[in-house]
Amino acid sequence: MSEEINDDVISEEVLYEKIDHYLLTFGTDRSLMCVSELDGFLTALGCSVQELEPDVWLNAIWGADEDQPVWESTEQEDEFLSLVLIMYMETMNSLLFGDFYPVYLEQEVDGEYSILVEEWCVGFIRGAKLIGMGIGGDREFFDEALAPVRLFGTEAGWDKLEVMVEEEVTFWRDMLEPSILRLVQYYHPDMQAGKKNSENRVIH
Repeated sequence: MSEEINDDVISEEVLYEKIDHYLLTFGTDRSLMCVSELDGFLTALGCSVQELEPDVWLNAIWGADEDQPVWESTEQEDEFLSLVLIMYMETMNSLLFGDFYPVYLEQEVDGEYSILVEEWCVGFIRGAKLIGMGIGGDREFFDEALAPVRLFGTEAGWDKLEVMVEEEVTFWRDMLEPSILRLVQYYHPDMQAGKKNSENRVIH
């Protein structure tokens, strides 16, 4: 991959495709597996009061110490780091300037398209655990704000979704983004946390 990596020239589509390629090629069962998971993970990091050192969260993308990738070349490693840092900055800026819209997957079945939020929520839960979200805070607030993301991002939540009627699932899906913005504003009340864009960023 010789294309220059620059956040001024690389398209969103190419950025996502290349990150997905690396995650799928070098990831394990404990790694983030797609751009949607990574976006959720980075969004959770954006809720942290203290900015984490890149080495901490970059390693967490892959899982445990033994899950860290064995790169074929330094150029390959540098490219991946550049790509992820571009996405990290985009995610942080979207939260800072109130233009939050998650990167969801899209599924096509028999010509019908539906948005999948599960992968994004799995990534958010991963990031929330890394920053210790909710520890020592208002338990009632965090239980309420995290309820939608836990529903779509954990095995226990998936079990609950299976017995819900469609209207209930839609209700909780619609609660997801407002709940995330509440979490962002809780940690950063000075941020212009809002949703200017009416459409989600969806990747196929």
